[in-house]
Amino acid sequence: MSLKKTFSGIALGAALLGAGISSAYAADETLRSLADKNGIYIGAILNSQWFGGGLPGNYEQIHKSQFNIVVAENEMKFDATEPQEGRFNYNNGDKMVRYAQQNGMRVRGHALAWHSQVPGWVNNYKNDKKKLLAVLKNHIEKVVGHWKGQVAEWDVVNEAISNNEPQWRTGSVWYQGIGPEFIDSAFVWAHAVDPDAELCYNDYNLEQGVNPKAKAGFLLEQVKRWVKNGIPIHCVGSQTHVEDTTTDKHFIGSPDSLRSLAKELAKLNVKLKITELDIGFKSGINVSKSDLERQGQTFRQYLDIILEEPNADTYLIWGVSDKWSWLGGLNRQKGLIYDDNLKPKPAFDSILVRLQTYEPPKDSVKQDSVAQDSIKKDSTAKDSTKKDSTDAIAKIASRTTMSAYVAGRTLFVTGLVSKTAAKVDLFDMQGRPVFSTKCENGMVDLKDIAEGLYVVQIRSGSNKIVQRVNVK
Repeated sequence: MSLKKTFSGIALGAALLGAGISSAYAADETLRSLADKNGIYIGAILNSQWFGGGLPGNYEQIHKSQFNIVVAENEMKFDATEPQEGRFNYNNGDKMVRYAQQNGMRVRGHALAWHSQVPGWVNNYKNDKKKLLAVLKNHIEKVVGHWKGQVAEWDVVNEAISNNEPQWRTGSVWYQGIGPEFIDSAFVWAHAVDPDAELCYNDYNLEQGVNPKAKAGFLLEQVKRWVKNGIPIHCVGSQTHVEDTTTDKHFIGSPDSLRSLAKELAKLNVKLKITELDIGFKSGINVSKSDLERQGQTFRQYLDIILEEPNADTYLIWGVSDKWSWLGGLNRQKGLIYDDNLKPKPAFDSILVRLQTYEPPKDSVKQDSVAQDSIKKDSTAKDSTKKDSTDAIAKIASRTTMSAYVAGRTLFVTGLVSKTAAKVDLFDMQGRPVFSTKCENGMVDLKDIAEGLYVVQIRSGSNKIVQRVNVK
């Protein structure tokens, strides 16, 4: 499945959000449908319990209705696919691929070369470079070959950089037995088997700054070298496991820093993907409503990178429900967008509303999501026109003549069918109602509304518009 930014308007209707919040948005709109309209991939892992039928039925229904890309939590890793030397087991991976094909979902493969979850037999060859090279080459060729044409993108090398300082992870069996050249070789071997698959380097803490002393800065220099030397790398996956420190109300990790990485990668014609997103809180603390709302804002800020950067196309969350999250092992909790009962959290609402209200720059086009041997830059330049100083937000999708803008503390509405018949509803960016009024003479007083971004819905006769407004 290949997606491009289409930038066609998004028709929005009135209904209830999945979380039961009264909203301006159509009930049949899902994260998936809106991601499709915006030309991006949004997804979540299939938790390992799913493969054995250990999850409730509504888990799968939510998963396939809300997401258009999928990756296995563990079932395509080295220990799962080659538990014994030369004896491959593709059963669970095949099950997920069939599920994806039946539901029109893109498939990510994770991961071919990683220091963790390597079966014990591999360590028998850690002092035999020639044999270890042969083991890794055979594994990559067999696994990528088995799913050739079915897995659209692979994490070829995962977490090969040390977390303590910018250098290669020297404790890896692959590094100890082969040296850093195992990375170059892995990409070359994978590409030779499936030249149409996107090949990614995947790692964590890439959202903590692009500078020579940060992991992302070290990685960027390696990407430059790979590109210069013709190593077939198409994308960088940022795991983006983010933690809320709670005490100072600040999330460790910066969306701005990750955006900076995306911009640097764009210069090299390499994509950025968010591949394992979760935003957790310390275990054992009480997480308040305001904490969850702040969490939702951070989910939205990371989504903005995928929507707004032309070389970013994937927003994948490392889990669906807090109940089956890996975060407990990190002493964290409540890091996903569904709660223990598979009910949407404020983070879900934030993502949904952002997808519904996103307005791309005119004349901009996303790069095609299917990788070629090298990814070409899109020849269509972004519109550099400055936005109107009145902070008006152009209407998202409407065939009506109505339009609206904010100036000062007044909402101005033009093109009304009847100047006394328009109903105005204002919602916050998580879809919750703020106030409702009738529009008199094309103006609505906003003097009692707090500063910030809102979504306004205006109905006049059979006409309706829904758009964002900035109240200052």
